[in-house]
Amino acid sequence: MKPTPPSVHTPPSAPSNARKESFLFERAAAIDAALLAVPNWVKYLVVGFTVIVMVGVSIPNVPRQYFDYSRVPLLSGIQQRETYGTDSISDMYGAKVILNDPSDMFTKERLAQTPLEAATWSKEASAPYPPAVLLAETGLYAFGEWSGIGFYGMILGLAGVFLSLSGYYFVKTRWYLFPVLYLNFSYFSYRFVYVQDNTYLVMLVVIMAALFLARARREACHALMAVAIIMKLAPLYYVKNVLTMRRRTAVVFVAILLAGLVLPYFVWDNYLYIYRYGNDLKGDWASAAMSIVFMVPFAIVLWYVEVRLDFDTEDRIGWGLVPFAMLLGLKMNSARHLLIVLLVPDKRGIRNVAAAIGLAFPFLFPSLVAFNSALLISTAVLCIGLVSYLDQIGWDVVRDDFRHPRRTAKMILDANTSKQLPLRNT
Repeated sequence: MKPTPPSVHTPPSAPSNARKESFLFERAAAIDAALLAVPNWVKYLVVGFTVIVMVGVSIPNVPRQYFDYSRVPLLSGIQQRETYGTDSISDMYGAKVILNDPSDMFTKERLAQTPLEAATWSKEASAPYPPAVLLAETGLYAFGEWSGIGFYGMILGLAGVFLSLSGYYFVKTRWYLFPVLYLNFSYFSYRFVYVQDNTYLVMLVVIMAALFLARARREACHALMAVAIIMKLAPLYYVKNVLTMRRRTAVVFVAILLAGLVLPYFVWDNYLYIYRYGNDLKGDWASAAMSIVFMVPFAIVLWYVEVRLDFDTEDRIGWGLVPFAMLLGLKMNSARHLLIVLLVPDKRGIRNVAAAIGLAFPFLFPSLVAFNSALLISTAVLCIGLVSYLDQIGWDVVRDDFRHPRRTAKMILDANTSKQLPLRNT
């Protein structure tokens, strides 16, 4: 049974049934209702067409090194890149280092690079990731070599799993978000099928598993979120939800974080280099400071919205990826880090719409809008989304809460510590 929402102060001047949405948000709600009301055959037809488009766009991105289309008459006219993408080359070397000697994971002294690997990445720049995701990739590499599928094929399979699970989730919630996101698939086809964002795809599959567990009201979703954090730091904002967990679940969650992020320091030489390397590579201190100045208020408002609107675990899983990914994207001036996490299905829709709009402008106006503008466009749409949530809360309530920051902070913390977070709101 769904827990009773937390007891919070609501001014008598702003009862919930007196909220007034703006014209823009009313129109968006009307469009949403109309799309949800279309017949099932229309939904499946549009989703099926989207899948065909995705496959068609992706076929040219398969590298010749994995499968040579010249051997297939129907595909022989398709131009292919000769070698694997940069991320595939990097992470294959990282997996081979671990299979050769696990203690060499972060020193990389005992296995020479091939000429292609050395020409693409230095040893230091090859697979500079936390051990959890490196070990997962090593398992994928070993199974791929044993089965004949290869590491590339395993990662391509993960992309298929993520997209299939996403499609199923969308059909069960807001079906139209699947075509909104993926009819414009050129960028993510390049990233997933050629370059292969391997570590992100591993993390995204873990996130989808957590999302489905949350939908099934299983507390194990929190443990999977901890696993996702120790693979990639993108879901780091989710750590605050430890306040909502049962004690045993919270202990498991924290133990996974310590085992994945702290224990490796005592196990592997040179472990901390991955953080030094990442920090040096990804922007300077000035860009980091400016990113933090923007991200912190965003995260605070998001936390406030989560409490006031009684977000369940599905909501918090998806939003838990956003603040740190936004910080990383702004620090690096790289849209990729934010756009990828915005692919995680959002049953309320705003995160996925932000990704779709962010990608639409560079696609439609490539000579006018640089691709990295998608970062600022998506961020702006996310901010508008938060404003729409504040509108749902009611502006009289919001103003009163922000006039009393100490009381509001207490409300947020009390709401998170007094009751277990609802795994799913229906």
